[in-house]
Amino acid sequence: MKFNASLDRIAASVLLALVVLVALTIVVGEGAGVRVRVDLPADSEVGPYQVITFKFSEPIDSGIASDLISLDPVHEGYLQWVDDTTMRFVPLRPYEHDTVYTVILNAGEVAINGREVKKRQTWEFTIREPLVAYLLTDGVESSIWSVDLNGGVPMRLTDADIRVISFDAAQNGEFIIFTSANVEGGIDLWRVNRDGSNASILLDCGLDRCTTPAIAPNGTRIAYSHEAAGPGPDLPFGSPRIWLLDLESGQNSPVYGSQLTLGYNPTWSPDSNKLASFDGLADRINLLDLEQKQQYAFPSNTGGPVTFSPDSNQFLFTNVEQTEDGLRTQVRQADLALNDSFTLIGAKDERDYSYYSLAWSALENRAVLGFRASDEQPAQILWVFNPGLLDGIVITNDPEYAYNSPQWDPWGTALIFQQFKLRGAYNPEIGLWRDGSIEPVIFAKGLMPHWLP
Repeated sequence: MKFNASLDRIAASVLLALVVLVALTIVVGEGAGVRVRVDLPADSEVGPYQVITFKFSEPIDSGIASDLISLDPVHEGYLQWVDDTTMRFVPLRPYEHDTVYTVILNAGEVAINGREVKKRQTWEFTIREPLVAYLLTDGVESSIWSVDLNGGVPMRLTDADIRVISFDAAQNGEFIIFTSANVEGGIDLWRVNRDGSNASILLDCGLDRCTTPAIAPNGTRIAYSHEAAGPGPDLPFGSPRIWLLDLESGQNSPVYGSQLTLGYNPTWSPDSNKLASFDGLADRINLLDLEQKQQYAFPSNTGGPVTFSPDSNQFLFTNVEQTEDGLRTQVRQADLALNDSFTLIGAKDERDYSYYSLAWSALENRAVLGFRASDEQPAQILWVFNPGLLDGIVITNDPEYAYNSPQWDPWGTALIFQQFKLRGAYNPEIGLWRDGSIEPVIFAKGLMPHWLP
């Protein structure tokens, strides 16, 4: 009996200690308040479209907590609630260079039960210098490399034994989607991080061809051209159609329900809600507003680039018209609000300028156009112009070179492009033009330049 009594006393003592410990934990927890973690990198350098995620230690009220959060200097964006403990700040335009941003979370209540953040907290970040990704190819390999704009050493991003066909870089600069042939004769979609890590097959396409990937600016979906394997060697692949891969859910399906709607080379609008593609059979550009579920079609027979205005409500494209003086290439501007298009450039041209390369920058008043300067000069030059006023400057015009594939940086102040010499050995180079510069500079040898901000 004495032994049992001792056990009872021990058990009671242990239970009392646990009660005290739990009570102490509750008191300490109450005193500490709600804890918050922000997912910024250790060096505090982020891309220009960095989404800032706040993780709270317990459920909070979004309407109450939102009032405690700010950014200095003020930046255009919105707060997005993922769940009752997670919130994101999503920027609507790129953060500025040479600016120190401070994320501020003020002390105060964050839930209707009175739970609060006890102390004001701050986190600082700056914007990293952008890289440029490009394709380096020869008779042996075809790989993606990256390089900075300051003469740094290029870095390989894909292994030499993976032959890259095409690629696209995410607007946030964190990853690249590329295509590569598989052993079955099809073409797969791959993904690799900005530093070359974690290269892996994103979508095994088997016997089918998955090509021309385009990453939505918000980084959540991949549009691509899908060519189904044919029944035999006489018809190895079907016509291209646009498919959509959701990176969050894994859903992979055609964009259009009708098999009669073909598509190639998809292009996203800046708001990630509109998707344009070229239908070579119907000679038109198909555009689908994914948010409004509305479809548009605009006649076009060139298969050339499509480029959207910064507000995503207009886009530029090319079309060849038969005139009294012969064929004339024209630049047309589509207005989605009016569901109509008009000739912006080329309506009264005395000769064909073969307009082709197009890119509208993040600035409403700045775009670039490639065209032939004269009948004697077969290659295209690049003209930076104002789409509203149609005035501008020629930035590349060496008659010994051809220029194409222009791409603007996130701020619309720098332009990269591809050039190659018309005579002699084929040796493609990548040029850079900056706002205010007299002439562009060559900083790498390669193809298909893409910003990796």
